[in-house]
Amino acid sequence: MDENLKVYQMNLEGEVDQSKMAEINRIIGQLIKGETYGLILNFESAEHIHFTILQSLVEEKRRLQSFGGDIRLAALSDYIKNIFRTTGVLEEFQVFDTVLQAAKSFGVTKPATNLPLGL
Repeated sequence: MDENLKVYQMNLEGEVDQSKMAEINRIIGQLIKGETYGLILNFESAEHIHFTILQSLVEEKRRLQSFGGDIRLAALSDYIKNIFRTTGVLEEFQVFDTVLQAAKSFGVTKPATNLPLGL
């Protein structure tokens, strides 16, 4: 990873469904536009993820990787991790116990939680 890589943290809460996936898609587009290529999805407050959006999440990860970035997952409950595993996409992602561990994997000490103005 580029040592100047900017990393953004997105906190997911409650039900992660198609509308939340649309928001993730929009955020990734903004990150690419703003040359911020690292995204940590924080599942700490998420209760469920719809299996139907997982393939879209993999596609967005690949889109971000094509720009030199990546998506990392943090704080998945065993329940949510099993949904990823059952659908066969868990191995597509690097998964960390905490957001700070995920940030360190990008080479930063702490991710940004607010997108820069204009994004």
